[in-house]
This record gives sequence, structure tokens and C-alpha cells, in this order.
Amino acid sequence: MFKPLVRLLIAQGVTHAEFSETVKEVYVETALRHFETDGKVNKSRIAILTGLTRKEVKNVIDRSLTSDFKEKTYSRPARVLTGWYSDPAFQGPYGIPLELPYESSGVDQASFIELVRQYSGDMAPRQMLNQLIESGSVIEVDGRYKAINRVYQHSKLSSSAIRRLGEVGYRVFSTAAKNIDKKDEGERHFDRMVYADDGCTEEVLELFNQYIRQHGQRFLEELDVWFSSRRELNKPGEERKETGLYMVHYVEDQGDLGTLQALLTERGVGEDSL
Repeated sequence: MFKPLVRLLIAQGVTHAEFSETVKEVYVETALRHFETDGKVNKSRIAILTGLTRKEVKNVIDRSLTSDFKEKTYSRPARVLTGWYSDPAFQGPYGIPLELPYESSGVDQASFIELVRQYSGDMAPRQMLNQLIESGSVIEVDGRYKAINRVYQHSKLSSSAIRRLGEVGYRVFSTAAKNIDKKDEGERHFDRMVYADDGCTEEVLELFNQYIRQHGQRFLEELDVWFSSRRELNKPGEERKETGLYMVHYVEDQGDLGTLQALLTERGVGEDSL
């Protein structure tokens, strides 16, 4: 469940720290909404339910009550660039970032390796440099490296695309979770799947893609007509719930389905090499 999401988050520059803080908030909200039904906010009870400390629960609640909270946990490349632009040790006249050699040739000479050591901890300097160059934040000039953009840029998704991802993910996972939780078959929502038993070649995949685009679209249009023809049955003043049917053509990436242990073994990393 997490693998495609984390892949997207890393591509968009969302760090583990940022994701972790968001998840803490979701844990607290869910514990309050679904497991604390007496209308009170008991921090100790929430801590027990979520596994967070009381201090973490308090921090989450305080943040939620502060409308102007804008804390940002910077990614490592962003921290390196911030240090390059703000630390006098890595600046020249008028506060302009120095063009740094990769490694220093003297005791007091600033270098990219030293910059990374101070602002990114145990991150490998060469990997950091490659990321900054690929993002367009740093360029090489005569064997030295020059910062040309203070902001570490990722290819950003549009706000509408992010919102759609959240909506689709919520609808799919909430339905699956409810169906797993419900004991009575009659209380479950429609949740069915059809798939090729032995997989498909690229040629058959393309044929299937064309088929479902045509027939899937036709079925969705029939559902749209069904909703429209029953609009008058929705009585004024009664509670309404958003509902619909989501169809998606999935193609699994077999590489993503393996374990971290298998990946490490594949790349020659074993217990004896740690």
C-alpha cells in the first residue's frame, strides 16, 4: 500500500520527517473521531490508542489549533543550500555563496564535503552533489561547484493532481478497510476484481487497454444516467453522502512487489557485509 505512495513522495521532495508528522496528525484525528465517542479529548487515552507519547499528542493538537502554523522540515538538499547561502564560512564578499571545490586542499579551505558534513550529517557528499546538479541548483565551473538557486526544486504536481490523488486514495482504501472490518456481507460495499490468471504480454495489455477504455466508459455513462434519472428521489432536508464507482486499470510492477531483504540480496548485501 505504501510503496507507490512513498515513490511519489520521494519524487516530490517530501521527506520522511514531513510524512511522519502528517501521519501523527491522522492518527490523532482518527483516534478521536472513531474511538473516543464520549465527546472529550483525553490525551492519555489518545496516546494509548495511537502509540504516540502524550507530548506528541499535545504537539499535534496545539498545531491543529494554531491556524498560522507553518513549520517546515527541510529536506537534506534544502538544508545544504540554506547553509551555503547563509553560513559566513561558505560565503564570499557581499554574502555571495563561494564556488566550492569538492574537497579542501588546506586546513581552513571551505569545501563541498565540509558543507555537507555540517548541514546533512551522514549523507554521502557525492550523492548530494549529484542531486543538486540534477535539480539545477548547482553547476560545475572549472572544477568547482557554484550554487545558482537557493531553493531545491522538484518537479511539482499541481494542487488539483494532489487533491485527486488524496480523494482517490481515500475512497479506495476506506472502502477496502470497511469491507474487511464488516462481518456481515450485506453491510459491505461492492468490491470486486477480475484479472488475468497468468498475466499478459505487452501486445495483449494494449488490446485490453483499448477494450476497457471503450466498454468501461460506456458503463460509467450508464451509471451517470442512472444517477440523473433518480435525482428527484433525494428528499430535501435529508442527509446526503457522496458516492460513486471508481474504475482503474492496474498493471503491477513486479519489482515493486519484492521485499527490502530480497533487494539487498540482489545487490550483493548480506549480513556479513554489514
